[in-house]
Amino acid sequence: MTQPDLHPRTVNPSTPGRLAAFGGLGFAVASIAGDLAIGPFPGPATPASQLVPFYAAHHAQVLAGGMLLGLSGIFFVPFGLAVWARIRQAPASPLLAGLAVIATTLVAVTTLAGAGVYGVLGDIGGQPGISPAALQAWHIMGSEGSLADGASTFLFLLTAAMAGLAARAIPRWLAWPALLLAVLALLPGPFGFLASMVFLAWTAAAGITFLVLGARQPRPHLVHAITVPAEEVRHA
Repeated sequence: MTQPDLHPRTVNPSTPGRLAAFGGLGFAVASIAGDLAIGPFPGPATPASQLVPFYAAHHAQVLAGGMLLGLSGIFFVPFGLAVWARIRQAPASPLLAGLAVIATTLVAVTTLAGAGVYGVLGDIGGQPGISPAALQAWHIMGSEGSLADGASTFLFLLTAAMAGLAARAIPRWLAWPALLLAVLALLPGPFGFLASMVFLAWTAAAGITFLVLGARQPRPHLVHAITVPAEEVRHA
């Protein structure tokens, strides 16, 4: 006779909240620290004659900022997984959970790619053998931003908004701002930049909220061992 499982299994409901707080706060803090480390950055139209002395004097801080931005991309992964876990716990479509994983991957990858550009600029900016034209080309890539950044942020925020408004996986007071930020993320100019800045605050607020919600949920009771019918016990 097969022995019943006498080792009960429990799931701590606060685990997604801890992941969200760790990832959301880490993403926001590392992103802000990276921007502060880079400091005032020349625009994409800056001539190469001005870029050479700028990077000669600031290449170390640009490199440090790129490393911090790369760290923020790593921090975003546990935050996105926490959102995915909350969607899985709610009566939501599996498609929505899949979109959460895809969007998390895209945001992390695009963040790391952007950080890599700043890392290259910080590495080559102090080397006298780099031609001004090559330095300018890399600078334009770093200062212009990427459509992939806005698209990945849009997809993640849209998924979070649907998770809150349709599946009730996250509070609605987080879902409605996510929907607004998703629209702004696709707009060019200052609107997209504003959305990227507010997105940092949104991830930090969402992380803390998930942590508080997880702490308020009662821990599940231990699952009792499988009861074996008396007839099976007599014939064992």
